[in-house]
Parts: sequence; C-alpha cells; structure tokens
Amino acid sequence: MNKQDTRKAFAWRSRIAGTAAAAALLVGGGAGAVAFTSPSASAHDQSASASSQSLAARVQRLEDIEDIHQLKARYFRFVDEKKHDQLVKIFTPNAKIVTDGQAFKSPKEFADIIRDAIGAAPTAHSGAMPEIKITGPDTATGIWSMEDMLSFPAGPNAPQGHHGYGQYHETYKKVHGKWLIDSVVLTRFRMEPLANWTPPTSTTSK
Repeated sequence: MNKQDTRKAFAWRSRIAGTAAAAALLVGGGAGAVAFTSPSASAHDQSASASSQSLAARVQRLEDIEDIHQLKARYFRFVDEKKHDQLVKIFTPNAKIVTDGQAFKSPKEFADIIRDAIGAAPTAHSGAMPEIKITGPDTATGIWSMEDMLSFPAGPNAPQGHHGYGQYHETYKKVHGKWLIDSVVLTRFRMEPLANWTPPTSTTSK
C-alpha cells in the first residue's frame, strides 16, 4: 500500500471512529436526558394529583358548610311553623339539647315541650354570623348569633313574651350522607319583655 492509500485508509477509519463516538454520546445523552426528565415528569403528575385532591377537598368543605347552613335554617323554620315532628328529624337520636340551662332527654322531649309551652305563641327565630368548622369527614362544629321574638295571644292569663338575644353552640354529624344536629346549647345574653299580641285573622279574598 502506498502512502496515498495509507492516508485514505486512516481518514476512513477516523470518520468511522468519530461517527461511533458521536452515536455513543447521543445515546448516552439521551439516556441521561430520560433519567433526568423522568423524575420531573413523575413529580409533576404527583403534584397535579395532589392539587386535584386538594381542590376536591375544598369543594367538599364548602358543600358541607352550605348543607349545615340549610340544616340550621330548617331548625328555625320548623320551630316557627310549629312543625314539631319534622323538627325531631333534624337531630341525631341521642342529641344533647340544652336551652337556657334546661337539658332535655331527647329531641322528641324537646319538640314536645316547646309544642306544649309555646305552641300557641307566634314566634320568629333567626340566626346570623355562623362560624362553621369542619372537624372531620362526618363531624363539624358551629357558633351562631341568635335572635328570637315570642309573644302569646293577648288574654287575662297570657304569659309574657320576650325579645331575646344570644348564641347557639352546636355540633353536627353526617349520618348516611346527611348532616344532623348532634348537640345544641342555647344561651341568651339578653331578654326584653314583649307585649302580648294576637295575630290578625287571615282572610281569603274572593
């Protein structure tokens, strides 16, 4: 082999070696890139999953709080509409109920006593500024500012009515997917005498 042939052969082997080295570098870099980006992609997926779970938890919390708002609204409405049988159903069977220091043995006893005591009195109850805290998947607490007006129909032996202000401290429990009142403690901070009042007779227009 002459010198020219020797130089051509050397150049050809150099190009092959260079191509092989470049290929090895490319493959090695590709593997390194995969090794580098794969954990990042996995972390992104985990972050997205965690974010989705966090959003679902926040939405569930807001739904639970709104359900408890509706529950308390029904409590006030059932008392004022004298719907005592329905009032019993918004409590857990063994709910603790204390109003102005008087404890009741059961929701049924509570409903029966207020039916007998103020069933003839027009009443208006309202709650405001609720502080609802979800304490677990099926438990919550609440504090409500309250106001109530009670006046018996006028008569010679009619009890005196009142205009009261106070707070409800309550706990709630979700039973079979439905929120119920598990305990309620009513404390009135102020009670003002209210004159007796006889509601006007309703008439139906023709």
